[in-house]
Amino acid sequence: MHLWLGLSSLALTLLASVVILQLLHHLGSWKSRRLLQVGVLLIPLLSLAGGISGLHHFSGLPCLVNSPSWDSSLEVIVPVSMGFLALGAFAFGLIRLALMGYLVKRKGMPASDDLRICAEALAQGLGVRPVRVVLTVADRPISFVSGIFRPTVLLSTWMLSHLDQRELEAVLVHEMEHVARWDYLVNWITLILRDAFFYFPTSWLAYQQLQQEKELACDEHVVRTTRRPLALASALTKVWLHAVQMPGWTRWGSAQPLTDQSTPLQRRIERLLSTSPSGLTTSAVPVLQTPSRGTLGSRLLLLLLIVTIEIINVTAMLTLMGCGPAALLPKLL
Repeated sequence: MHLWLGLSSLALTLLASVVILQLLHHLGSWKSRRLLQVGVLLIPLLSLAGGISGLHHFSGLPCLVNSPSWDSSLEVIVPVSMGFLALGAFAFGLIRLALMGYLVKRKGMPASDDLRICAEALAQGLGVRPVRVVLTVADRPISFVSGIFRPTVLLSTWMLSHLDQRELEAVLVHEMEHVARWDYLVNWITLILRDAFFYFPTSWLAYQQLQQEKELACDEHVVRTTRRPLALASALTKVWLHAVQMPGWTRWGSAQPLTDQSTPLQRRIERLLSTSPSGLTTSAVPVLQTPSRGTLGSRLLLLLLIVTIEIINVTAMLTLMGCGPAALLPKLL
């Protein structure tokens, strides 16, 4: 009985996540889409909380005393395992963050006065807080934001030697938009959630969408700010033509690389070349659609139905096990 309750709750949670991801087709705002995607990554926490709450057997409130021993054992093993996986993912996230900070501190060196003044002027024009810019000696294109409490933009010397002034400014604006959107923090948290609940396919899908759309959203902001879509497109093209991949160590922290492999460079370049200087819109993104209102209503109704079934499922199963609301109410009083 306990096993059936756990499995049915996990299945309904997964189904609800799938329906919520389908609702993304009705959203044209990057912010709204990100909130919904983060919500999908947070949903498995409900399953974890429900499983941990089932450990009340140890608090003197046993239910279904005559249940098989394997059933009661699984009720303990499953939530405890989920909890340890979540704690492990959090610990690994802290290690990644510390390792990235160490590498940036060790490999980075202060930017030149000209680059620092340029970055401060751009930040002031964008209305964002000044961002620290550091350089690293490398013969490959490197540009990303790292850090949580003090976000830092790290550029390679390759970027300075191969990009002209406008291209470099477009890259800096792109990275500053990551800072303004708190992408470095969101990326770190969502990566932990993805790793903690890796057994949920929707966690991988939501995380992948977040990774792709944050780059497109920042590209859009660059165009609207600089009115020069060709500058960023040219910078990305130079990176693409050199066919250089980002170094592996940039993936060990809350880094926001300019050339994130989850979003193909060719797609971003084509999108920039097809827009006007007035700016991009989310309607230009292939992943966004505009289904009919009837489709939206049916999906919302399905989501409501899933939530209702889950409530009925939990209530009914707990009642059969002798610890439903009617049985617990006198104990609480």
